[in-house]
Amino acid sequence: MLNFQALMMFNQAKAKFMENHPQVQTFLDNVSGREPEVGQEVAIAVRYPDGAEYKAGVRITESDLELLNTLRELIRRQ
Repeated sequence: MLNFQALMMFNQAKAKFMENHPQVQTFLDNVSGREPEVGQEVAIAVRYPDGAEYKAGVRITESDLELLNTLRELIRRQ
């Protein structure tokens, strides 16, 4: 069952986040405008104020694309 109050709170928090970090929307628009493809690199990094840093990255494979397509189909069916 959908909790409308929680959804409203989430939407308010998301709007505030996007207001505080407008570059995130530009990034998401750019990335979502293209289909994923084999050989594409995806990387993420997290840096803490104390200097600790953690990074991870993957290069998309054919099986990754199959997984992404399966997830899209599951989301569309809902």
